[in-house]
Amino acid sequence: GKEEEKVYEQADLAKNYAAARRVSWNVGDLTLSCKAGRMRELIEEAAAEGRKILVFSFFLETIESIAALLGDACCGPINGSVPPQKRQQIVDEFDAAPPGSVLLAQVQSGGTGLNIQPASVIVFCEPQIKPSIENQAISRAYRMGQLRSVMVHRLLCDNTVDERILELLREKQDVFDSFAEESTVGSEYLRAEKSISAAIIEMEKERLNAGEIQLLPEKK
Repeated sequence: GKEEEKVYEQADLAKNYAAARRVSWNVGDLTLSCKAGRMRELIEEAAAEGRKILVFSFFLETIESIAALLGDACCGPINGSVPPQKRQQIVDEFDAAPPGSVLLAQVQSGGTGLNIQPASVIVFCEPQIKPSIENQAISRAYRMGQLRSVMVHRLLCDNTVDERILELLREKQDVFDSFAEESTVGSEYLRAEKSISAAIIEMEKERLNAGEIQLLPEKK
């Protein structure tokens, strides 16, 4: 949409990598977000099938925006500031909630140490830079006692940083594979992640300047 495109262009031209990664989620009104629209479709489909949904994002701002959009349909969110005992209480509430309920979590916090077996649909709001973080998050719904197939959805925007991340991850897969089973992040990984973020934002800025991404006319 035009509003999403405008915000995304501003992030790229300002070399704001974090804002660019939040493409579609950082519009002022999530009813204008194509990712939010698709997420709501997935929630409706899950509810019709008697399923519950886990929604993960790396960004606290995204989680807070979704919580405001969905209101009472949400449990959580689980983030880094929520203590372990409270996290388990949130999961227990989610367990008792009706089909179609959503548990919101930052992928770094909700991806470890929890059994979220009630969920059988997982939605990632953006591609994750570290593959093992995403794998750990998926495994929360695969813990002992899961009786249903688990469906995983990744929300991606065409012709944006989402695609660049996937391309560069494939190129550097050997680096990330070496950290797949580690709980800590090593210096080599941090260097790889830094090089990816710098490369991605530069690629997007160059594409904008070259006209490969259609620029919106500025308002006078």
